[in-house]
Amino acid sequence: MEEKISQIQKDFLEKINKSSSLKDLDKIFIELFGKNGEIDQLPKEFSKLSEDERRKIGPLFNQVKQELEEAIRVKREGVREETYKALEKEDFTMQPPRLQHKKRQGHLHLATQFKKEIIDLFAKLGFSQFDAPHIELDKYNFEDLNIPKDHPSKDMWDTLYIDTGNLKVEPGSLLLRTHTSNFWPRLMEKGKTPIRAMSFDRCFRYENIDARHSHTFNQFEIAVVGQVNQAITMANLKYLSDYLLQGILGKEAKSRFRPKYYPFVEPGVGIDCLCVFCHGKGCKICSGTGWFEIAGAGLIHPNVFKATNLDPKKYTGLAWGFGPDRMLMLKHEIEDIRFFLEGDLEFLEKF
Repeated sequence: MEEKISQIQKDFLEKINKSSSLKDLDKIFIELFGKNGEIDQLPKEFSKLSEDERRKIGPLFNQVKQELEEAIRVKREGVREETYKALEKEDFTMQPPRLQHKKRQGHLHLATQFKKEIIDLFAKLGFSQFDAPHIELDKYNFEDLNIPKDHPSKDMWDTLYIDTGNLKVEPGSLLLRTHTSNFWPRLMEKGKTPIRAMSFDRCFRYENIDARHSHTFNQFEIAVVGQVNQAITMANLKYLSDYLLQGILGKEAKSRFRPKYYPFVEPGVGIDCLCVFCHGKGCKICSGTGWFEIAGAGLIHPNVFKATNLDPKKYTGLAWGFGPDRMLMLKHEIEDIRFFLEGDLEFLEKF
């Protein structure tokens, strides 16, 4: 194991030193620290080691991991610096010669195409599209969703707070919304039921940007609220999950539920999709499990009804949401989530 770690260290330090672009470094980062990366896989083998070997290998593993992360960081800064220097030498005052370009035909962004597809799909079931503020109050983003101030579950969201300045609101109560869930307490407090609503829009979180994470991303969410005698159940969630997956991935797609905690639903479930690449046999995309997590859902928590002045003994409901960007990455084998926001023509023209 010691030789294996040392070899990984040697090979990837060489790769990092030879890399000349941020794209190369992103690829190296995924090869090392991605879901099936070299570093990510190593701890799975530690259980085979003796206690003495683990005492020796543990510190070595941490040292190599930190060294590779730092090497990538330093190389990134070097590549950026070289890029800036090259730009400073460019003479942008000269007009380039007139070139013959092929005529480009504009089209909707891939994410916008997907948004229209999803909204049309659920409109057939009677869902109406709603938008909620991007700049939101803590009340709708957290408190009404059963996430009160100082609650530990707030650590699940990396929130971007806004300086309230002279605004007549409590300091720390204004933020960029972390999920689209803020739209359903806003609808519920109006008391106009039944509700069959959906929202497909942007969210914001304080994330370190890499190939799989971004500070700005899309979410799609639905909420259904009705009286208790309308029997809104987990069976409805299962139907809606399969309806979505089959609508965008084909008739062979299917879902499964696993228990999962979300503060605003009870019970809560994580929804997995049968891997469309290996059909459940296990592959690199699904980490050999045959399934990948696609959404979170559950029945709306009684405390959410209380917060929105609806009697939980008279009303029930469900909520269901997923990340369209991740779905598009899987569907079209897109390696980097940043492509959705960068406006790169080479990428955009593929779709």
